[in-house]
Amino acid sequence: GFHMNNNNSHLDNTNAVGGVSSPLQLPKSPTWDDLQNIGDVIAGVHLHQREDFLIFLSQSDCAYIKLLLNLFPPAEGRGEDMTELAVIIKTILLLNDPEIIEYVTSDAPTFESVCAVLEYDPELREKANHREFIQKCAKFRTVVKMEDDELVSQIHHLFRVTYLRDNVLRPTMDESSLSTLVSLAQFTQSDIIKGVITAPKVKVAGAGGVASELPGLSYLTKVVRLLAVEIDAIRTVISGEDESNAGPICQNQPIEEESDVTTMWQQHLAPQDSSLSSRHIRRKGCLMFLKELFCKARVSLQQPEKDEFIESCVSNSKLLYLLGAILSDPNVGVDEQGAALEMVSVVAMHDPCVIRRHCLQGAGTAAESSSNEMFSCLRPDPNDHREVIFICPPNDLLLSILFVMSTAADAGILLQTSEIIRIILDTDIVGDQGTSLNGSFMNEENDINAMNSQNIRHDTGLEEQNSFLALFYDRYIQWLVAPFQYKLFISKSILPLLSESNQDESFSAINRIRQEFKHCSASEEKSLTSVAGCAVRSSFTLEILSFCVRAHVYRMKFFILRTRLLGTILKMLCQKAPHPHQMASGGKCLKLASLKFLRSVLSVKDEFYHRHIVQYNLFAPVFDAFRITPVGRNLISSAVLEMCDFIRTENIKSLLEYIVTKHLTKSASPGEKSLEDIANPHVDTFAQLRRTHEENIGMHLDPNNEEGNPGNDGATFNGRPAPVINKKALEDQRKYREAESEDSYFNDDDDDDEVMGPLPNDENASSLPAMSDTASLLADVSSLE
Repeated sequence: GFHMNNNNSHLDNTNAVGGVSSPLQLPKSPTWDDLQNIGDVIAGVHLHQREDFLIFLSQSDCAYIKLLLNLFPPAEGRGEDMTELAVIIKTILLLNDPEIIEYVTSDAPTFESVCAVLEYDPELREKANHREFIQKCAKFRTVVKMEDDELVSQIHHLFRVTYLRDNVLRPTMDESSLSTLVSLAQFTQSDIIKGVITAPKVKVAGAGGVASELPGLSYLTKVVRLLAVEIDAIRTVISGEDESNAGPICQNQPIEEESDVTTMWQQHLAPQDSSLSSRHIRRKGCLMFLKELFCKARVSLQQPEKDEFIESCVSNSKLLYLLGAILSDPNVGVDEQGAALEMVSVVAMHDPCVIRRHCLQGAGTAAESSSNEMFSCLRPDPNDHREVIFICPPNDLLLSILFVMSTAADAGILLQTSEIIRIILDTDIVGDQGTSLNGSFMNEENDINAMNSQNIRHDTGLEEQNSFLALFYDRYIQWLVAPFQYKLFISKSILPLLSESNQDESFSAINRIRQEFKHCSASEEKSLTSVAGCAVRSSFTLEILSFCVRAHVYRMKFFILRTRLLGTILKMLCQKAPHPHQMASGGKCLKLASLKFLRSVLSVKDEFYHRHIVQYNLFAPVFDAFRITPVGRNLISSAVLEMCDFIRTENIKSLLEYIVTKHLTKSASPGEKSLEDIANPHVDTFAQLRRTHEENIGMHLDPNNEEGNPGNDGATFNGRPAPVINKKALEDQRKYREAESEDSYFNDDDDDDEVMGPLPNDENASSLPAMSDTASLLADVSSLE
């Protein structure tokens, strides 16, 4: 065991005799001269002595550690070497004892003394400056004053734990040495989140002088209400209305002065006046607090607690509406946009059905109070110059997300937005909750009843998903592709928050602006700002569209064929960048994204897509890009070759015939090489493509016709000499078709066959009218209905 030695002049550490350890003696009142011996004793503690040593250090509120820390101030004043004391304190902390760590991080003076000693850690390259940061730089800032002293104390405790873990100890230690601090931080975060969302009890004097307790407002509710007030006030001021109509804000609270105890930080409230700049500060403060709260809840709470947190944040407040108002404001900075997107991302990853349900409820409420003409004004409506103005209502969360996707230029914001859109549109994702809802299947006593309830929830969820996808493809996807089709403009002014009283008036204002814009040029309107082109933004959008092609096969096919979107996107393959450096970075990225979109269309293996490609000659810009791009060690040419190889291996006959007869023929220009000549030094993809096509049609040219003159009385086939097919070729063709039909029985998608129906046997499919594919698809839609 460890015993106090009243003689402070030495530290006695005797050797073990007969396998029994002799007691270790520590000085009762350690002095500066004892530090080297104390360090040796601590470093020599054996594993079987560790528990007794920790009990000795933690007794009486870590009294012995306090004695060691009390040696620091006078020694620093004398200019002593602090290395030995810093090593002793650090070694004690790295023992990972919960009681010692809890006391050091809970007691403010002890924490500050530990940080002061560890400024002289010998493993640091230069002396740290922890005290200056703690006393002068660290501020406890709030937008709404916290009345709960226990909650404030927990927040201060969490700051000390994280600062000790991340700044004081981590620079020289690995994660395993800080396990106690990591666990303590997680439990403290969980307690703070519960304190923020829990409504305190308020005593109210009742009848007869009997006091009763009623639930008050939680701190989360106060912050969300303040955020709503500030968003409404800022939008009202910017939209040109009088600021006095913005409504009252919370009472002004003076900034409190710091106390003598430097680590007991006082609350520093944001400016409480009603100026526009102060309102911006309070709005940003609310968003930053909520972002931090959501991030901590995602990593700290268990699943039932996380469900309760999301429910209290989303269902019991208008938080998602407010986040939509933030995202729809073109004047909001990147940090505020990122905070709003972070919160939406947490909700979407927890359960995307929450976002879908919110969008459906908003659309249902708007449909009840407005006519269909109101919704038509939210779709792109170009003017004569193919220009579109994007005015986003503040209460539409999904349209606000698409607004960010269509106008933002920051790569981080675009990445975050595209991930949110993909999660919302991916109907196979069930979120963090798992496949069962709240684990009710395992909790049911009767398995049959549990299965029935699960089937009911599954049917309800499937109906909700179909309704959301129908809403998305009816009203929203047009804005996702609008930047590829039109020149986009946004308005510098914004609309106030919509309510039941001003909703019709706001929609009328949007419709009036769009009608005025339709009959004039955007350059004549000073209140409009053009959205500059951005290759990164377009690439992220194409990633989303590629995902939609694979995930929503039928809906996306109908949309692409109706809008001819594929041809519009592939035209970007031949567009030249305005500046050479854009081609070196964003231009290539955009071209690769365009090719990936085409590759996603081909991967569906739908004959409607194939006929659409042949009808509008959509491989022309693809091969033009292949010609101007050097072959070999190039992603663009490799992507084109991979697509052609996919068409060959999947034996897509219509595209094989189209590519071979339309693009693999010798060029009419004498100085221009054919595609085969360009690719043959490196790969033989196009030669194999031609060979597969010839095998499909059973082509064997007459060996006696050496000059290549047309045989069969001068007949031709697609501009080339007609094939001479003998009996052996016909027999080989028959066997090939029989084998292919047997393989297709297992490879074809029965559902797609039922949806598409039999394809017309028309050799002149490429000469059909412009909307023939759409007409056939509409016929299939009517048959399904």
